[in-house]
Amino acid sequence: MYVRIVRGQPQPEQAEELARRWKEYAAPRLNSAPGFRHGYLSVERTTNRVAGVTVWDNKPGEAVDQTMREFGQQVQDIIAVPPVIEDYEVLAEA
Repeated sequence: MYVRIVRGQPQPEQAEELARRWKEYAAPRLNSAPGFRHGYLSVERTTNRVAGVTVWDNKPGEAVDQTMREFGQQVQDIIAVPPVIEDYEVLAEA
């Protein structure tokens, strides 16, 4: 199992808009991707930073990377800091 963590920062007061676009554009595509288990988009309101966490049966591949590039284009007008994408293999769970 793998998790992908995407960290970024929207422009001030744009976290809700980012979430709306994520639900509209990225979520349906991720839900239909092979091996997708679940995903979350979270915000830390005091710093206005966001983190997307998705859980996968296998390491996300090129199709998922392409979806994320396309989503990046969908939100480039409200992003203050480009996202950092990290993939981790799950070693233990509770």
